[in-house]
Amino acid sequence: MIIIYQKIIENYIPKLTTNDLKVFAAKNNIEYTEDELLIVYQFIKYHYHDLLDQNIKVFEEIKEKINPNLYKKLLHLYIDYKQKYF
Repeated sequence: MIIIYQKIIENYIPKLTTNDLKVFAAKNNIEYTEDELLIVYQFIKYHYHDLLDQNIKVFEEIKEKINPNLYKKLLHLYIDYKQKYF
């Protein structure tokens, strides 16, 4: 089942838009600036393979670039989704 989730994500990432992130953020009560949105968007587009491989250390790359509360929320969501689907 894990392989199926990974393939779905791999197929979706090329189509991912900043608007998709805005919708996701709104659903999860995540606040961000436009700069942070772009940082997270680029991070996901560039590191999604690492994230799918459960390499949580890649989050260090954005830790100093975004608000600490946003960083904590994203990290928490990643851990929750990882436990739920992988």
